[in-house]
Amino acid sequence: MGAWWRSGRFASLLVILLAVGIVSAVVLMEQTQPAVPVSGLLTANCTPTTSPTPPSVILGSDGQVTFSCNSSTPDTNPAFTTTATVIATPVLTGFAAPYNISRLYIYDANGFPNTGSCSSRTANQRIETGVPETIPANGWNYCAEYLNVGTAGLPQFTVTWTL
Repeated sequence: MGAWWRSGRFASLLVILLAVGIVSAVVLMEQTQPAVPVSGLLTANCTPTTSPTPPSVILGSDGQVTFSCNSSTPDTNPAFTTTATVIATPVLTGFAAPYNISRLYIYDANGFPNTGSCSSRTANQRIETGVPETIPANGWNYCAEYLNVGTAGLPQFTVTWTL
């Protein structure tokens, strides 16, 4: 046993066994993690504009207007849909008087009630520029309150949703 030990064969065998063990440990298992898609999307159902309900307002009046994809049937034609819960931030452009600039909502398009005061509509959420909203899966319309409509009527405005 002494000659075998001294001849370096044992040392060579030990190096080979150690190298095979290390190589085996490195290539023993490999796993690739797949890309993961987004589960919730926010999709405009009508572009570039929505339709107002009512389609006209009375000079000097106060009230609310719904914006959906169809003035006749806003409950079945939501302005946008979400396929799962989405956290998005609205940016409002042109939302000015006679709109009550602190009163723009989204609400469940097919909920009950889905008429009358914006703040009493089903699943209503008040939206403001730069404030993130958690929006569950659903069909959604906009509801804007307005005050003392002038001769120009209600101006156009845009809501841009960002992540």
